[in-house]
Amino acid sequence: MRNLFCNVKWDKKYLLAFIIVLICSIISGIVLCIVANISDYLYNFADDYVYYVFNFKSGTLFFGRFFSSLIYFYIFFLLAKFNNLKYLTLLLCFIKGVFLSLYAGIIFGMNVVGGGIVVIFVFLPSTLISLVLCYLITEIYNCFGKFSPLLPIAAAAADGILLLIFVNVIFRVIIAIV
Repeated sequence: MRNLFCNVKWDKKYLLAFIIVLICSIISGIVLCIVANISDYLYNFADDYVYYVFNFKSGTLFFGRFFSSLIYFYIFFLLAKFNNLKYLTLLLCFIKGVFLSLYAGIIFGMNVVGGGIVVIFVFLPSTLISLVLCYLITEIYNCFGKFSPLLPIAAAAADGILLLIFVNVIFRVIIAIV
């Protein structure tokens, strides 16, 4: 009988490095949000994100997340495919973590009550799940054999759908309660 599950050898050093880089990048993003002169583009992005979440503009949120995740996931996939470059994905993890905390700080700072609810219930969980998917792509891509190039597309679709679940299910319930 054929084994349907792939035996993945988890790289514990890579997981530890991924977690450490993520924590350091979040701290760096918080410091940058406090100290740095932030461009208008970041403020516009944060304002639009809060507007789209509060008005339940699901199409705009889904396609924006899908295409940005698709780019990240393919970069992670291609770097992990070549085993010698797997640890180079930590640099991308750092960049994504800095932008995570920077955007979270800007969204929270612009609209304290509304932005705080958006950050806590939509932005942080969906972005952290996106980072977990990045990690999983680098670890389990070889389980899919010849279909492994389709893994980033499936992961980006799952990431976009999870964002829609956070916005249209969890956020609506929170707004109805508040």
